[in-house]
Amino acid sequence: MSYLTLFDSSKELFDQEHANVEKVQQKLDIDNQYLSVNTLQTVAQLDKEINDLKKQYMVYKDYNQYIKYQIEQISSLFYDEQTWGAYIDSISENAKKYDVKILNFNNKYATNSTTFGHVLDINVRVVGPYKNTLKFINSIEQSFLVVDLHNISMKAEEDLYSDLNISVWGIN
Repeated sequence: MSYLTLFDSSKELFDQEHANVEKVQQKLDIDNQYLSVNTLQTVAQLDKEINDLKKQYMVYKDYNQYIKYQIEQISSLFYDEQTWGAYIDSISENAKKYDVKILNFNNKYATNSTTFGHVLDINVRVVGPYKNTLKFINSIEQSFLVVDLHNISMKAEEDLYSDLNISVWGIN
């Protein structure tokens, strides 16, 4: 009786180990079959492709973080009198910086019924040397706001007179 109990438990252990060995053998057969079809060169090529994809993933991950940061910065496009006032002030500061004299300066809110478009129109008439005027125009365009310098008229008499029409874009 005790022999049968011992034999039964030994047989169960044997059956479990035999099943484990068969599973391992099946996995080995699958791996051997894979290796017989795919040479070491193919495996090396696949490893290289995996590494390239990992690098590409990192590039896209960094790019996505950049896009996320830029989207978070979109708040500057919303209607904000202080921000636009600072931009208008920067125009006069840059005129001083580049030794360009402002003859006429006016701005008005655009009557735009769409949700996104130009919301502030600025007209500036300046006089100054050619190179200074170009530096001044460049400084106007170099803004964190979305700025559209859409009409420039330059006339050279004794000095260079420039009429600039600027639109600041935003979200209403």
